[in-house]
Amino acid sequence: MNRQYGLIDRESWQPFFTLLLFCGIGLLLTIPTARLIRDFDRIAFLPGIPIFFHAYALFLGIFGLNIGAASAARGERGRAAIVFLAERVLVAQALILPYFVFAWALYPGKEWAFALIILYTTVVSLLCATAARLIENPGRRNAPRSFLVKYGLFVLYYAIPLFGVPIVSPLAAVARILDGESLGGLVVTFAVPLVLLSGCWLLLRRRLGGDGGV
Repeated sequence: MNRQYGLIDRESWQPFFTLLLFCGIGLLLTIPTARLIRDFDRIAFLPGIPIFFHAYALFLGIFGLNIGAASAARGERGRAAIVFLAERVLVAQALILPYFVFAWALYPGKEWAFALIILYTTVVSLLCATAARLIENPGRRNAPRSFLVKYGLFVLYYAIPLFGVPIVSPLAAVARILDGESLGGLVVTFAVPLVLLSGCWLLLRRRLGGDGGV
């Protein structure tokens, strides 16, 4: 494989740093003080789920948008571009693992739920990365429009379903997985981002497949 760029270099460290920073803040806010220990589940965006899991789902999605945009700006082409996106998401997940070790101490017995959350957010982050790579057009004067389209779709995906079909939103999905979602619910939870990712992946391969290779 011809690697013109590294996975984490001087130009690409910022999305990783942002992800670690805000997930770390979310984990810090999850830790209850002695006075609030009885109200632990109230420290959340959504009832019953600590803020760490919401921050994790939110900023891993934003991380995907950032690396997708960075890939377009660098002009990464061919199948290598797709491989690089996947590798960067996996590196980001590896960097977050120590946070989950700490969260495990707060939520003992939730190992399978954590594993499913990590798998689910990996799919969501890849979806955001491939969608951003499709939207971004390097070399054209449409950066403001691309930014609005990219984050507009992101808000629609994360926020709008909360008012009708919450299981579709990653923010609600991680909460339901942590609470012990049913098998049928898990199928729906994973099916939505997987179908969207497959569509974006095929479009991206068609667009970039002839412009270089792995």
